[in-house]
Amino acid sequence: MGKVSLDNRVVNILNRIHAGVLYCKNDEYSTILYANDFFYQMIGYEKDEFAILFSNRFADLVVDDVSHILASISEHIAQGKDLDIDYRMRNKKGEIFWVHDTAKYEYENDCWYVTIMDITEMKSIEYERERLEFYLNNMPNKIVICDKNEAIVYKNKCVEECIYYDKEASSLQQLIGDNILGRQLDDILKQASGGDIVEYETRYQENGIFVGHDKNRMIPIKNQNDEIISYMQVSEDLLNKTDGLTHFPTRPMFEYYYNYFVKAHRDKPVHLMILDVDEFKKINDTYGHHIGDEVIRSTGHKLTAVLGKEDYICRFGGDEFLILFVDQGIDIVLEKCRYILSIQSRYLQMEDKVIEVNYSVGIASREENENYKELLEKADKALYHVKENGKGGVMIYGEGGKCVMKSEI
Repeated sequence: MGKVSLDNRVVNILNRIHAGVLYCKNDEYSTILYANDFFYQMIGYEKDEFAILFSNRFADLVVDDVSHILASISEHIAQGKDLDIDYRMRNKKGEIFWVHDTAKYEYENDCWYVTIMDITEMKSIEYERERLEFYLNNMPNKIVICDKNEAIVYKNKCVEECIYYDKEASSLQQLIGDNILGRQLDDILKQASGGDIVEYETRYQENGIFVGHDKNRMIPIKNQNDEIISYMQVSEDLLNKTDGLTHFPTRPMFEYYYNYFVKAHRDKPVHLMILDVDEFKKINDTYGHHIGDEVIRSTGHKLTAVLGKEDYICRFGGDEFLILFVDQGIDIVLEKCRYILSIQSRYLQMEDKVIEVNYSVGIASREENENYKELLEKADKALYHVKENGKGGVMIYGEGGKCVMKSEI
């Protein structure tokens, strides 16, 4: 079959189409029998120039492995399917560009009706997106992107593999809402909607044990018109930076949370409790350090059980713990102390031994404008008074520096 002749009306129509329209032989070169003007604009050659240089062999312009394309063509013919494929071509200037090829096979003449469109820009965007996803998936941080309605639109690999995230969560509220410390998600997004990067912590526990603790940043994402179109949460794992035995936050983290909370919630009551394991050195000396470690873990488990949603805890020293009780009365705090020091909770089964563990507790309630160091000193003084009065009890730092023993606990 030689070159195809078309009447002027058909040619005029085809030349107005902004896509390459071709009629090609089903041979190894996809030899062109007809091509519209737009096709020659795409490749940069004049019609006669292309015929002389390439003998109208379309395949000579293809950069990718033609054998794979031919195999795909044969497969589509055998299955009676239209062709739909992307590949790269080279124009006269030597520039490589992507095309999307859709073609319908004509059995009678063993030819293809072909339409090709330049999709280089789309492929470039796709490539950039794939490269961005590669970077995001290889970051050590968990990254979640949500739209302005909190619906999750992207999760990186770290999020997908996170053991404490709900895999079924479709919104940011479902994913983290109940685990944010000291704030509400609505408030965080409201602040971020003003263009600010907002920091906050999330904490996850199962059966009284911390399984996750993250420092998060909510970052507003803007379009080229400086309009916020979505939000990105970047989460840094703090659990691997915490105390190894209890997975409790560090002292600097505790102080940071205290300063944040009292600044953000000036009207909410705050109580600081410091707890000490009585005779801990004796436990270590008598039973060994591995038993001492188990006492610390068991104590941490017990303390975790009394934490409210916004309360905060850290291991202050070898056998000392700090708890920040917030937004609750002192009577509730004392009730929690009653549980911690209760007789049934004192005895721990360790290996084949039953060990009695007692605690001393000092408590101080924050006064207006009192900083962390001042409050800690008050709680520490209360603990000191417990130790001076026989241990195993609770003292509250009262007015005028007088410590009040709560012997009924």
